[in-house]
Amino acid sequence: MGPGGRDRPGDRAPSAREWGLQLVRFVPRTRVASVVIVLAASGVMGGCQVGLIGLIGAGSRAQGPYLSETIATEIGPASVRTIGCLDVGLVPFQRNGSALLDLHVGNRCGHPEAIDMRRLVIRGYDERGADHDVVLIDPRAEIALVHVGGSDRGHERIRLEGALGAQRLCFDLERINPDAPAARPTPLCFERTTNEWRPA
Repeated sequence: MGPGGRDRPGDRAPSAREWGLQLVRFVPRTRVASVVIVLAASGVMGGCQVGLIGLIGAGSRAQGPYLSETIATEIGPASVRTIGCLDVGLVPFQRNGSALLDLHVGNRCGHPEAIDMRRLVIRGYDERGADHDVVLIDPRAEIALVHVGGSDRGHERIRLEGALGAQRLCFDLERINPDAPAARPTPLCFERTTNEWRPA
């Protein structure tokens, strides 16, 4: 477990009970006026959590609102793009023979902003440069459009299919925020080094 209770790629996968406790840490523990947590999946697949976490409509916060660039400071600016009001950070990694993606989202604005990970386009490239599709594993169709509340943040961990053999992964985020149709973020790309991917 990293600073502030964040997962690091090398940490063991949390149990369903531990994940529930992690959800609580996203929620201000005092003086909360209105908080709704959406947990679209709480199952564990292959020892790795697969689910969707969204924070909607948080009121006054003991821990303070989300501040722009916070995610970039935590995981590195090369792993983050700003799309409309949202700071979106991605960390692909491998654990126990599975490829996983950590998604970090923070809302810079005071109003809810939409994110739809179904619109994410992922391409994998082998050592020769040949490309192939990489997809989010969502067997129960639980990934859907959600709203990140004003000045809130959330975290999601999803398994990837087709990523293990990739030397390079590129994530096209251009369409994931329907509230910012004019946004044109550059893709987030990662190069494989031994058993991990690093920002390209």
